[in-house]
Amino acid sequence: MKQGFLGGTFDPPHLGHLILAQEALEKYSLEKVNFVPSRNPPHKKAAEISDFSHRLHMLELAVQDNDSFQVADLESREFASYTVDLLERISSKGIRPCFIIGMDSLQEIHTWREPLRILELADVVVGTRPDADLSSVNPDFLGRVSLFHFPGVWISSSDLRKRVLNRRSIKYLVHESVESYIRSGGLYGAEKGH
Repeated sequence: MKQGFLGGTFDPPHLGHLILAQEALEKYSLEKVNFVPSRNPPHKKAAEISDFSHRLHMLELAVQDNDSFQVADLESREFASYTVDLLERISSKGIRPCFIIGMDSLQEIHTWREPLRILELADVVVGTRPDADLSSVNPDFLGRVSLFHFPGVWISSSDLRKRVLNRRSIKYLVHESVESYIRSGGLYGAEKGH
């Protein structure tokens, strides 16, 4: 049975991540989907993201009620988190990973470290909405990935952080337990306890 891997900053994890993972799980008959939080994302400064322990815990809360989901802390503690390095580590254990990304990631994959090597190491599957514009994707990459449609709810973690800061609701956008954790910890400028 094949295992899926979904990486990201998850700051915070939201229902879009969970829906993407569930659809990939079913579409590609995956045994599990491993959510891999990025410890040191190279495209973000440390000051721009929440502490890894918060992101890890929120992810654990988000997936706790799905036996097919698990959180996998696989990133290097010392070095920048590059997808190619993660996939090299997974592949070295004799596993051919199914790497799950969204359309936004596919549009940026040419900017990632060793994108062609990523496509060699994993079966890259891309969740997209039926109306997605593929014109901005390099045809060389498009021909080497598998596209699948999923019920698209457009949610971004950066928008969720802004909503919390502006005292707007994030109900129905994140798992209930994640919302409680954000509120109780005062993350993203939330008023504690609200």
